[in-house]
Amino acid sequence: MGKTIAVLGALLAGVALGFSARWPAGAFLNPWIDAVAPIGAFWIRALSMTLVPLVFALVVSGVINAVRHGQGGRVLAVSFAVFLPMLVLAVLLAWAVVETVLRLFPLGPNPLAGLLGSAPAIPQLPGTADQILAILPENPIAAAASGQMLPLVVFAVLLGAALARTQGDGFAGIVDELARAMTRIVDWILLPAPIGIFVLSLGAGKAAGASVAGVLAREVGAEILFSLCAILLCYGLVLLVRAMPLGRFARAIVPAQATAAGTCSSMATAPVSMDVALNALKLPQEVAGTTMPLAISTFRLATAGVSLIEIFVAAHAAGVHASPVQWLLAGMTAVIAGIATPGLPGAAIIYACTAPGLQILGAPLAIIPLYIATAAIPDMFITTASVTGQLTATTLVARLVRRSR
Repeated sequence: MGKTIAVLGALLAGVALGFSARWPAGAFLNPWIDAVAPIGAFWIRALSMTLVPLVFALVVSGVINAVRHGQGGRVLAVSFAVFLPMLVLAVLLAWAVVETVLRLFPLGPNPLAGLLGSAPAIPQLPGTADQILAILPENPIAAAASGQMLPLVVFAVLLGAALARTQGDGFAGIVDELARAMTRIVDWILLPAPIGIFVLSLGAGKAAGASVAGVLAREVGAEILFSLCAILLCYGLVLLVRAMPLGRFARAIVPAQATAAGTCSSMATAPVSMDVALNALKLPQEVAGTTMPLAISTFRLATAGVSLIEIFVAAHAAGVHASPVQWLLAGMTAVIAGIATPGLPGAAIIYACTAPGLQILGAPLAIIPLYIATAAIPDMFITTASVTGQLTATTLVARLVRRSR
């Protein structure tokens, strides 16, 4: 909590101090702000350095664990048949929420000038056919070298699925260790986060004033609204599938929701979630014992939606005019994020899940530290929505398995 307060305080202090430099009385600050600007750029460069190996290793490792840890054939198949549509629904819901928020509270012109340094250049977009073909990498190594994240993620998914069906653990173990090592490096880079965020927000406050704060306020508001809507979506799915009486389901999962809201960690909530699935919801042992651990380790409903919100808010704020195919591809990265990245600490999740979509749309990666600075505000709602989604998915699987018998 102490570091969270420090990061949020650094953001507020930087924006306020940078904003004060816009006035005659604070003009003396301008040379100092310009002098420390390279520190923020260096910190962003350090984060960007880890992006390709981190995302690649996380996706490969996540797919391997998802396939290998799912015991009991039919239950595993039904579990993923439930996970994927729920993630797609979450992304569609997030899109509706963020578009509604931005229509009700439009962004001003060029609100990210402090991060971009000038008005953003609109990237030259390839044709639709070329964009679809680009999903599959002609050369995975070249894709990694040039930072083309989506084809690299597709290759990582295929590689993980293939490795999960091999007998040996040699390369799979290496990938798992690489994922841990890259996560550790990100942790190291995030240690001076208050300094990096303070310097970045100085420049943002100086160039754009309160408009950057307005972007973050819309992002946080959209994430909280989405999380509440996602919980209602889960209740609606239980009711629609007739998995069990809605009142009984809602009452039974309250302990897990309360723990999630208090800890802001779905992994820390896992023991309570398992107890709720087995004893309060009274789900079959073969379903609760397979689907619930799988959901805890590979399925976060809210992560997918929140990632899309962060990507879309940044793109709108940067004035990106992307094609429908690019928006769709960015949404696909959010769906993959809901499966491939559970278990990471909050800052690393934001980085690993949001950066690929930002790159697809040509939005600035420099906004990610500001997202990290404000992450603690909606975290309680996001975690509660993810835990609700895990229990909902397990309940739906139990119902579908029972029907198929």
